[in-house]
Amino acid sequence: MPPFLLQLLIALALAGLTFLVSYPLALGDGRRVDVLDAFLLVFALVNLRLGWSAANGASGGRAPAWFVVLGLGTAALITYAMIHALTPR
Repeated sequence: MPPFLLQLLIALALAGLTFLVSYPLALGDGRRVDVLDAFLLVFALVNLRLGWSAANGASGGRAPAWFVVLGLGTAALITYAMIHALTPR
């Protein structure tokens, strides 16, 4: 297993965890955002960035194609979850 794959798996796990846990924060007027999800997603982004840098470094400046596809999919999942977490409901 390449060492940068672990970072990608951690980012996927953190992004997936946000669909199972929540900690709503009231903004006023009955609206709330999910603070725990936003916190976890920041760590997911950090892990994705570290994994991407490691994949580029290990492959001579260009990440493998499978990592690029999984990384972009993970970034899309993180973006979707972050919008869902920070949109007041």
